[in-house]
Amino acid sequence: MLTVTFSKNPEGLYHEVRIEGHAEYAEMGHDIVCAGISALFFNAVNSIVELTSDEVELWQEEETEISGFRIISSKISDEAVLLMDSLILGLNGIADEYGDKYIVIIYR
Repeated sequence: MLTVTFSKNPEGLYHEVRIEGHAEYAEMGHDIVCAGISALFFNAVNSIVELTSDEVELWQEEETEISGFRIISSKISDEAVLLMDSLILGLNGIADEYGDKYIVIIYR
């Protein structure tokens, strides 16, 4: 199962996404759930970097199977808020389609 955790900053805006594990929907390399989640994740972080003035910190820990990004700007732009909302919408769509056997989303 893949766990996605969204965390809010002190202003109450989502500023961090952490992804841990594997969906295990299919064999590695053939897992459409993992592929969909990865595509949404990297599109979101790339869009924030390219289309906003926000600064982003990206990490990937292969040994622990944890990836994530954090918006580190002192004030998160409206555009970055929209892109984070879009990521949440897309991931919720995958969770609704495939169920919590493969993906769990946590909001903090």
